[in-house]
Amino acid sequence: MYQLKQVREMKKLTWIMAALLCVSLWSCSEDENPAGEEQKEDVVISFEGELSEPNSSFLATEGEEDGFYMKTAFSDPQNVVSFTHYFSDWGFGGGFTYTNGTDTATPGYANLSAITGAGKTGSVYLIANASSYTEARITNLQAGTYRFKGAWVTNTTYDYLAIKDGNDGGSGLVAKFEDGDWFMLTAVGYTDSGTEVGSVDFYLADFRDGKSEIVNTWKWFDWSELADAAYITFELSSTDTGDYGMNTPSYFCLDGVTLQEN
Repeated sequence: MYQLKQVREMKKLTWIMAALLCVSLWSCSEDENPAGEEQKEDVVISFEGELSEPNSSFLATEGEEDGFYMKTAFSDPQNVVSFTHYFSDWGFGGGFTYTNGTDTATPGYANLSAITGAGKTGSVYLIANASSYTEARITNLQAGTYRFKGAWVTNTTYDYLAIKDGNDGGSGLVAKFEDGDWFMLTAVGYTDSGTEVGSVDFYLADFRDGKSEIVNTWKWFDWSELADAAYITFELSSTDTGDYGMNTPSYFCLDGVTLQEN
């Protein structure tokens, strides 16, 4: 009788252990792949290795005349996205360029450097000037394969010093930020036909509600709400605005622009 009871207890323990193992495996599977969905691959845009000289940036040589500038577009080495690009004889005018600038101390528009002095993961990153004259636009060239996910963002040295010290290299228009001030980047998604699909905001400087933050590291900017957009444009706004528009320099930096498989 004792041996029979012992066998029953062993069978019961074995059943319990098997049940716990099944639950454990099921839970792990659900955590790794919710709802049994296929894992999606990310593609991260990079221009690393595209510049041969230190503290240099991309500047096109051909384009169409557009106001004060020539306008064209360039794509990443994988041809996943394209970027608007405005230029002239005197250099970069607006839209996007890529750079390996490291100068975190010199004020003024001629300094095409991030306040970080480097990219998020390498030396080359994107810098943009977004204004009503020079649209900063990223277009998805492979919409059938990929959708927008997000990017890392930070300030340029130019706008960081203008916000922090009121020094933009000499215009005398900018003011050092005080309580209540802010500087905001807005990403707006559009369909192929130009219909807006949504927008998301990111504060590059925020002095509201007792805060005094000026972004000086790379931070993630989530574009999941704009995932299905055909292209994204970028707008900048600030509390430091005068009779002729925004006084804060209309510059920002991006790195690691990321898209995800459909």
